[in-house]
Amino acid sequence: MSNPSAAGPQYYEATLLPALLEIQRRYGYLEEGALRKHSERSGVPLHRLQAVGSFFPHFRLAPQAKVAVRVCRDMACHMAGSAEVIEKLRSLNRPDITIQGTSCLGRCDRAPAACVSLTGVEQEQYYLGRSAEELVRMVEACAAGAPPKPHHDTAHCPAPVKADGLPAGSIINPYDDNPDYAAVRKAVKLRDASLDALEFQLAIKNQWNPTTLEYFRRAALRQLHVDFPVEKPMLAAVRNWQTEGGWSKGQDSAWAKEMEKKGWSEELLAEMEVKGAELRGMGGAGIPAAGKWRDVRNAVRTARMRSRDDRAFIVVNGDESEPGTFKDRELLLRTPYLIVEGVILAGLITDATEGFIFIRHEYEEQIDACRAEIRRAEDHGFCGENAFILGRPFRVSVFVSPGGYICGEQSALIEAMSDHRGEPRNMPPKLETNGLLDLPTLVSNVETFAWAPFFCIRGGAAYAREGVNGHKGRRYFSISGDVARPGVYEVPMGTTVRELIEGEAYCQGMAGGRALKAFAPSGPSGGFLPARLPVPQFRPGDERAKVWEALAARRGIDLASKTVDILDMELDLDLFRALSPTSSLGAGLVVYAEGRDMVEQAVNATEFYRNESCGKCVPCRLGSQKYASLGEHLLNGAISAERWKNELEPLLAELDRAITLTSICGLGVSVPVPLRTVMTFFREDLEKHLSPAAKGGKL
Repeated sequence: MSNPSAAGPQYYEATLLPALLEIQRRYGYLEEGALRKHSERSGVPLHRLQAVGSFFPHFRLAPQAKVAVRVCRDMACHMAGSAEVIEKLRSLNRPDITIQGTSCLGRCDRAPAACVSLTGVEQEQYYLGRSAEELVRMVEACAAGAPPKPHHDTAHCPAPVKADGLPAGSIINPYDDNPDYAAVRKAVKLRDASLDALEFQLAIKNQWNPTTLEYFRRAALRQLHVDFPVEKPMLAAVRNWQTEGGWSKGQDSAWAKEMEKKGWSEELLAEMEVKGAELRGMGGAGIPAAGKWRDVRNAVRTARMRSRDDRAFIVVNGDESEPGTFKDRELLLRTPYLIVEGVILAGLITDATEGFIFIRHEYEEQIDACRAEIRRAEDHGFCGENAFILGRPFRVSVFVSPGGYICGEQSALIEAMSDHRGEPRNMPPKLETNGLLDLPTLVSNVETFAWAPFFCIRGGAAYAREGVNGHKGRRYFSISGDVARPGVYEVPMGTTVRELIEGEAYCQGMAGGRALKAFAPSGPSGGFLPARLPVPQFRPGDERAKVWEALAARRGIDLASKTVDILDMELDLDLFRALSPTSSLGAGLVVYAEGRDMVEQAVNATEFYRNESCGKCVPCRLGSQKYASLGEHLLNGAISAERWKNELEPLLAELDRAITLTSICGLGVSVPVPLRTVMTFFREDLEKHLSPAAKGGKL
């Protein structure tokens, strides 16, 4: 197979999903005649268009009413009374208005969130933080043809912010007022001043003449017409290859490995790997970023050595559909230049050929901001067909997600980008080697890419110094629920939960001055932790015991204590992995005050997973439905205490184990977590829902 790059870049173009989005934009739904015409024109079977269109919640399969209202029903919105809102809106009982509950809309800080679609109006209207009575009046006004002014993310700044729109005191933006892509400039300068060992091997493999300096330059820089100094050791290596017989004696392999450690890309990756302050995946998994970038780079080089299709892709995961998580919304809107620059940096380091910013369709302002920034970067030569600063084409574009929480799972995201139903893949192989088009693909969270310019310009050590209480670095958190000032905050790692909730710079205390009852450390997937968290019983030699001992020493906690105040917990992934039974510290933190019924909250979270299960694997599809059904029976008082203890708790333990072990992706694994944590920590709430005698039958 010939090397595609030899004839120029071959960009990837998704066709099916963009076509469906355009049909819905034009008709308001997936009109059958338009689907048939597209099928005939494109050759895509009609059944495939319908199969893909029916999967994603954004697509409508029939004409909508004049006014279609979707009200978020998850976590913060549920706490803010979205169920009452839906009930009151449905009481209008008008044929020109349809009302439905929907999964998280990404506006948890302004709950409850309602989205209104109007016939003939392309963009959806958002009405946020309104009472049921106010929303009824607004919806009626929409039906009368006089829609009230909608809420916009651009105008929403509840907390003190800097000129760039980010939280006061944030450091993620290394630019004062002129984002001039200094990180990309630095990377290009390093690359142009260096010859990489594997580039030399590639030159040999492709039979370029290594004794001709100009050809060697072109090979090393992939035919970039850039002048740079060639180091004497490299020229000596060329002569050594000639005189010693090259590949036949295997001497270049060891030399290449040694040179690889000193390569220009390793210099940048080293800044991302400062011990204890690594740039990590900021979506929740916390996987060190440099390892993923290195895996993609090496996969690209292997493909080129073998003269295979050498395209590779960078994908920003901006789906952000988990309840309680909305930090990426602000980064995409306020500093799109950091994300675009992070994509270009990743493209340079990994040698990828194209970048995508995958954004959920509800983030219309964010989509516009990123597209505008991409155009600016193209105008200045940092990306696009004429990326003269890079010396090679590198296109960056926005991919609009048609919706669905499952698309936040990176392999499901890649399937959606491949014009398929957004169903997760079985792993391995990893996406780093077999992603989009079965080619090397780097998928990381928005915040991970946004931090990359800081690491490149100011270095990993500068990032490390930003932590507190013995921790290193910073991170963005979304906080919602029963706090006085919900929002997005850039927080030094090691900041206590107390400071985050009560601090003047952050949430400014509990709403209404109530006491803290529960804390969700990672949306619904992290379950619910009590105000006093039991300390695990560590086995001898367990490394987690050291984490607990260090926390106890810093916070003055008696090591013999069997519980720790959740407010004294420091925000650090390793600490939560050591002490939390769910080992989670995600980006979305939800706070619950005394008086909340945690069984009700757990059932709401379970219903979210039931609603969002893609249905691909049986354990998740059936298990989530069983959990939701059980929750409904609990809330209805249809389960006796005796039946719960003797029958259902043992059954749930088996169901929990089966779902956890056999689900394809993290959604299925998370299904049992909300109810499991309530059973563990909030028994009083559970017992209130158990009847003296069973009222119901089969679950």
